[in-house]
Amino acid sequence: KDGSATIITATYSRKGFGFTLAGKRIDNMSFRSERTATLNSLIINYLPAMTKNHTNILAALYPYATQPNGEYGMQSELFFLLKPKSVLGGKYGTDVTLNYSRAQSIDKQPTGDDNGYTSDFLKVGDEIYFEDFNLEINHKWNKSLRSIISYVYINYNKDVIEGREGFGNVYSHIGIVETAWKINSKNSLRAELQHLYTKQDKQSWALLLLEYSVSPHWFIAGFDEYNYGNDISADRIHYYTGTFGYTRGTNRIQLGYGRQRAGIFCVGGVCRTVPSSNGFTLSITSSF
Repeated sequence: KDGSATIITATYSRKGFGFTLAGKRIDNMSFRSERTATLNSLIINYLPAMTKNHTNILAALYPYATQPNGEYGMQSELFFLLKPKSVLGGKYGTDVTLNYSRAQSIDKQPTGDDNGYTSDFLKVGDEIYFEDFNLEINHKWNKSLRSIISYVYINYNKDVIEGREGFGNVYSHIGIVETAWKINSKNSLRAELQHLYTKQDKQSWALLLLEYSVSPHWFIAGFDEYNYGNDISADRIHYYTGTFGYTRGTNRIQLGYGRQRAGIFCVGGVCRTVPSSNGFTLSITSSF
């Protein structure tokens, strides 16, 4: 069956206010270097996911990837500034961001021929693949102290996204408080407290992270990611991790030690997919 992809975006902004809206439809756009590859393996074409790229560890626990064999997707974001010296804005003002994204199936009617099915372009299917609602409040308390408070709701279809059977959807609620303290012109300290609540999968998690930076090159960070809500007591694991790094220009060297769960790992705003491991890690990244 011939594939098709349509993406539409619209943006409006003015001082202190902005709004974006995007939609897409993907149908049979799986293009790989090996015909039998599945999930996210050996993909050649780029199919963007219309979801927010979360950099907080627990918010990134359930990431989404576009389903090339049929998907409707949409994302909207509203951001505005509560004016400085107002009741809610405080002395420096407060930034508020609302974001919502959703991906679900397209309607498919079997045909019994080589094409397999037909699909009405405007008709949406019944199955939800992914849903993400998040609210972020960014407030500056004084010249050296800033906090970000976030709430994230994620509906994650584990069967579709991970190629499983009989598992169903994961419904998670995530709260995050992040505070950054600029000690002086070169030294800063950042702390994160995160909590994820869900009744599905491995259930609830809690995380505490501290990161100390010496501008413009050095940083050291440590965190404990604890799966305290797991039904299996032996799997209520503390994932302790410490990292030390150096950056210069577009080059970054990072050394870490600890217990790492499989998934997406983010420190200093840089994220990567990692396997489950326990021990030392060394990473070197560079851009040319």
